Amino acid sequence: MKKIIISFLAISGILTVAAQDMNNLVENPSFEQTEGRIKRGGAIAVAVGWMSPTTATADLFSGKVKEGYGTPNNNLGIEEAQEGENYAGIRAFSYNDKEARNYISSKLKMPLKKDQKYCVTFYVNLAEASKYAANNIAINFSKKQYNISEAKSILTSTNNVMHQDNPVFNGQFGWDQICGVYRAEGGEKFITIGNFSSNGETQNQRLKKSKDFSGSEVVSAYYFIDNISVIAIDDESQCHCSADDGKPETNFIYEIAPLNIEGMEPSLVATNTIIYFGYGDEEISKNSQAHLKNILDMMLANGRSKIMITSHSDEGEAEDPELAGIGEKRLEAIKLYLMSNGISYTRIMTEDVKNTRPADQSGTELADAKNRRVTFTYIP
Repeated sequence: MKKIIISFLAISGILTVAAQDMNNLVENPSFEQTEGRIKRGGAIAVAVGWMSPTTATADLFSGKVKEGYGTPNNNLGIEEAQEGENYAGIRAFSYNDKEARNYISSKLKMPLKKDQKYCVTFYVNLAEASKYAANNIAINFSKKQYNISEAKSILTSTNNVMHQDNPVFNGQFGWDQICGVYRAEGGEKFITIGNFSSNGETQNQRLKKSKDFSGSEVVSAYYFIDNISVIAIDDESQCHCSADDGKPETNFIYEIAPLNIEGMEPSLVATNTIIYFGYGDEEISKNSQAHLKNILDMMLANGRSKIMITSHSDEGEAEDPELAGIGEKRLEAIKLYLMSNGISYTRIMTEDVKNTRPADQSGTELADAKNRRVTFTYIP
């Protein structure tokens, strides 16, 4: 009976997701459908149904691209897609307009109905290359497509949906949700995402370069964009925005670029490899798989060696009764990966130290993300 119940719940979840996708008026909302290749920047038009309304064309990042404009690693940062493998990238602010802003735009599946309410959501992440962070990131609804033959900003104060608090979005780990309810004027056919306020009306914050990002900085606030949704609703209570209930809007997964282990001593490969997790999550991200392959290659090249895998939790996980055993689950996921790729279980040792060895004790959300990790010790 238990298996039947689990299967029924799984099917129900699939049907719920499918229903949401059918109700979403945004075509290709996570940029997964593509036609052509991403060869350089400004390739947003490779995503089916998307374009840039000015000559400063926006970027597209894809899991199918290995360098430059790939995911999760690219020239501008390291981030797993919020949904699927792809996401877009726009410049929302640049100091003294040194770099032109970008926008992304798409035609809705059908025009909006007059006075109909719509739940609108999309997600943003500040790229590590950004020297600035900014607010005023919004989605705009229009009856006609913006089509500007210049690299200039689109400035409009009407028909915009933005975060209820309109904060400066400075989170470089995880995705911030922008969510709100839009009452249609009627006949709106297009959406455009970007900053529609002047620099003078835009709050900005200058940032220190991330120690974990080795790429070049950009003198702007550059954001990854993903998972856009516009769904008709009968009542505003049907639009659940994460900011409404006071819960954290993001689930940080701290990530760094994989090492180049060529010529590196095995002990250094182990001590410099760390795999991070989201809160309560044991899934190994695509970025972490690249780190884990370094451990695998090192173990395969040193056939008599062993490895100690140590799981660490953040304080919240350690105190959450619903997450009892989360450390063991993470260890099992990594152990299974190594064993399925030719490493004998006799060469793998594990320990779960919970939150007794924190990497960062500052108590911030970023610190918690650094503490949710698995580390490795090489044993010759």
